[in-house]
Amino acid sequence: MTADQGIREIRDHWERQARLDPLWAILSDPTKKGRKWRAADFFETGRREISVLMFRLRVKGIPVARGQALDFGCGIGRLSQALAPHFDRVAGVDISETMIKLAGLANQYPEKVRYFRSEDENLALFGDAEFDFIYTNIVLQHIRPEIVRGYWVGFRRILKPGGLLIFQLPSHPRELKITDDEAGPMAPEAYAARISMGEIPAPLFAPSERITLEVRVRNASPRDWVRSEASPIRVANHWLSGDGRTMLVQDDGRADLPAVVKAGEECLVFLTITTPPEHGNYRWEVDLVHEMVAWFKERGSPTAQGEVQIRTSATPKPPSSTAGATDFLSPSAGPSSPEPEERGLDEKLYSALPREAGNPEDAPMFGIPRADVVDFFESRGDSVLQIDEDSHAGREWVGFRYYVRRAQES
Repeated sequence: MTADQGIREIRDHWERQARLDPLWAILSDPTKKGRKWRAADFFETGRREISVLMFRLRVKGIPVARGQALDFGCGIGRLSQALAPHFDRVAGVDISETMIKLAGLANQYPEKVRYFRSEDENLALFGDAEFDFIYTNIVLQHIRPEIVRGYWVGFRRILKPGGLLIFQLPSHPRELKITDDEAGPMAPEAYAARISMGEIPAPLFAPSERITLEVRVRNASPRDWVRSEASPIRVANHWLSGDGRTMLVQDDGRADLPAVVKAGEECLVFLTITTPPEHGNYRWEVDLVHEMVAWFKERGSPTAQGEVQIRTSATPKPPSSTAGATDFLSPSAGPSSPEPEERGLDEKLYSALPREAGNPEDAPMFGIPRADVVDFFESRGDSVLQIDEDSHAGREWVGFRYYVRRAQES
């Protein structure tokens, strides 16, 4: 297959998905199939993803210039809308004409976010060294490796020297045991829990301090929870900003539930969490996660939350609107991120689609070995700053997220 044939294959696939069920094609939650995603919930996943990403960059000491950002494979703008408060300008590019049309309808930042359709690996519609930041997630994994490498060349061309590229990609298939069971959702009514906390430690802690919480979990559903090796149910926590509105760390501690928790039964679990590494005011949130499937909160189950102060000294300091955890959230220009209108946006998006029957098809999955990814960029003088493990490609694949700093011009 030639590169042109491969590009046409990608274009035709995603155009079909966009016309059938675009939000589900981007985030394939089995409970949302059939145009059941609410736009507000869909875009909230993007805000959460970007807030977690920006906080991680901050605490890892990876600076980001706040000029122009590119959301590659933007779909209807889930991530480009979330990037808008952090950058002066944002461009979203996608291969599907329908996705770009829908992104324009959902654009809450028309003064700073623009959308473009492109089939060109070199992204010729953009100039050399135009972007400070390029981000793409759950996109390259569906593109043939030889075409991905072509896009990497294009990314390097349009990225400024010293600019930052972050992308996710599977490396190789995981060796699964024949006895491994499949990860799959439970019945919808099974995702109901009541979480209560034992004695809460004093709310003042040092950065990166480990805390053990006593968590009582009641199965408030009519179904027994039975452990699956592929997708166990665990107690887990997030870290939120002090006002509770923004997620900063999505995955922190994990603790297993007993092998079976019967309907109506309660169990005691000890969850060890690690405080954020910067001083500031935060909230911890404890939830249940059905691994590889969903967080219980996403299915409507309540969580438990509590406040903490992270200080480098033993004396509490008064809250500050510019302290610690909130610094990175300050937009580069313009107002704070508006939430998409819950009423009207669903109708606007779905009414713009043709009334076609049928379900979107599964997207193909491809990988590039980690060593080959690193070699591609380092052989060109770029710096691979960090590599994180990543599970977006599913349990069948070993995957990574790469943080690449474009080489400075000599």
